[in-house]
Amino acid sequence: MYNLSAISHAVLQQLKQHHTVTPTRSQILELMAAYLGYKTYASFKADKVIGKEKLNSAIADQAAAFARFDARLADLNIPASLASQLKQSVIQHFDVDELEPKISLIRIAQHLGIAAGQAKLLPSEVKACYENILTSHDAEISLLRYVWHCHEQEQHSGDEHYSDGSSYWYEQRQAGVKLSAVAEEWANTYERQLAADERRRTLFSAESCAQLASPFVTDVIHDQRAPNLCWQLDASYLLELFEDNMCDGITDEFLDDWNRLAVLQNPTHQNLVRLAEGLMDEVELWAWYLFGLSQQIDITTDNYSLINSDTGDAWDEYGPATPVGYDGISLPVISESQRCESQLLAERMQILVSSVRK
Repeated sequence: MYNLSAISHAVLQQLKQHHTVTPTRSQILELMAAYLGYKTYASFKADKVIGKEKLNSAIADQAAAFARFDARLADLNIPASLASQLKQSVIQHFDVDELEPKISLIRIAQHLGIAAGQAKLLPSEVKACYENILTSHDAEISLLRYVWHCHEQEQHSGDEHYSDGSSYWYEQRQAGVKLSAVAEEWANTYERQLAADERRRTLFSAESCAQLASPFVTDVIHDQRAPNLCWQLDASYLLELFEDNMCDGITDEFLDDWNRLAVLQNPTHQNLVRLAEGLMDEVELWAWYLFGLSQQIDITTDNYSLINSDTGDAWDEYGPATPVGYDGISLPVISESQRCESQLLAERMQILVSSVRK
């Protein structure tokens, strides 16, 4: 995709010179996406085949491009007093030929193994990807940086050279001692681990973790926002990663949000029941129940089976048996209007599930 951030920043700074009330950066990005022929900025970001020819074609008909721009202005409820200068500023700063391609975040996610598909990146591309995500404060990029550093930490923690012996040779080299080739490798490995540890400390600060992207499942289901990059990622795997690499910024609400996405991606009787047991909103509870029915799963039914009491294996009619499992949920009584609302939410989930199932 192409990076519109620099343009949106320039437009915003120009508007601030003349107005005390200005649109947000996200609103400016939405307007530029509309100008380029996209319904939303999210759809612009998701376009993997975008090129300069496509962008130039979209704005070749200036009347149509401006019509899209004006329509989006109205959708965003931007004051009329800002509209004219905002349009002029966007046009002034917008130049397709000066846009720089931005490394595809989904390709980085595929490289990290957290999105469907494979991205075969050259070493130079891997380096460019890493440099691209290293300092950005964008929430989606921060999430990819978090995963990248977690993987890096796992790799180094399993490195056989990372030991007290490695630190010894590293300290010897720091003191100016000439090392053998083997000792040099041990020292190099230890130095890489020190750098990884420092990045981990920075990464797992509360400030850094607070920037991690969230799928905002409830908002998406209520059609209050479009699915972001998170919806294309393996939520179950990321949940485990978050729980194994906790920091102050990873809250219960954050984990609950990712758990909802994990259930949508892989709805089973057990994970639907576990989710339902923690829901306080009766309409949402019914929505998940109805969604389960659409997946041939009834979470009001119990789920028990017999295992061999001695071995723990499934009972084969020999030996002592013990029942294991869990009860289904009990649904609260709700009004007809609440039932209709739940049905609409469940239908929205059904539409979403085909695009997020992993």
